[in-house]
Amino acid sequence: MRTARSRMPKDFSLEDRLAACADAVESDPASWAGAWRFWAPRESAASASNHESGKDAAADAFRTRPSRDASVRRETPYAHVCLDLGCGKGEYTVACAKANPDVLFVGLDIEGVCVMRGAERALAEGVSNVVFVFEENPDLDLSTLFAPGELDAILLNFSTPFPKKKKAPLRLTYVGRLMAYRAVLAEGGMVRLRTDSQPLRDFSLTQLELAGYDLRWSTDDVRAMFPDEPWSGYENKLVAQGATVYGFEAAPRMPGPDPESIVQTAPLSLVSYLPEDIESLDYVPHGMQGCVENMRGRRANRRAKGLPEWTRPVI
Repeated sequence: MRTARSRMPKDFSLEDRLAACADAVESDPASWAGAWRFWAPRESAASASNHESGKDAAADAFRTRPSRDASVRRETPYAHVCLDLGCGKGEYTVACAKANPDVLFVGLDIEGVCVMRGAERALAEGVSNVVFVFEENPDLDLSTLFAPGELDAILLNFSTPFPKKKKAPLRLTYVGRLMAYRAVLAEGGMVRLRTDSQPLRDFSLTQLELAGYDLRWSTDDVRAMFPDEPWSGYENKLVAQGATVYGFEAAPRMPGPDPESIVQTAPLSLVSYLPEDIESLDYVPHGMQGCVENMRGRRANRRAKGLPEWTRPVI
């Protein structure tokens, strides 16, 4: 699959574009750990570049902006801080921020182009209580960016499902990641998932139990439950293809389980969470089209040869 950056024109400069929307991008997020409620834009690199010449000036200003201690801080703290983890192009993040002006929304993604799009959207719509963070490391330790108990919510919107068993640890709802979220969630804080993938939702429920979370709600139709909630770009695209949005909200129990005592008991391949009657699927979850086609093909071949019915593996 091509990345968002690979689809850009040859003369595209991510640094220049990020510099132009620097008021909505935080290039030194670790410096704000423990103080995100007071976050405010630094002097924009776009403004700084007005005093210099050339494209390099904007990028250099973006890289060398002063740290938190020297920046403008918000006088009145935000009531809450919410992390949109894997925010994509930021449609949902910006819409949530616009609807909740007393909350700071932090959109984090490993795709720089997505961060750029989100920041550009925030500036175009005049939404100031949202900031985007570009972090390339998919195994980023959130405790390097946020202090203990600093986040009131971690939002997981249409996260990459990674259907294969060997890639299960990359899922944002894998038990190890849920355990890591506990450290940065405030008392009463929550993790919220929205996805087109019923297998991912069902797998995630098993991980919540292992990581010591209490389920507040789980639904097969988030849109029916929250009709006025903002839409994400992926949601618009996938619902148009026939998807239903599954989801849940959960909060960590206190005290949490001892990490050394956790034993993974759940099947790790998302194939294990598909319905046995694979032919009845009206909609195939994003990222699972290939394996569902293969499963249907195997069954058809066995039937044609008069062999016993093939059943999906539980692995």
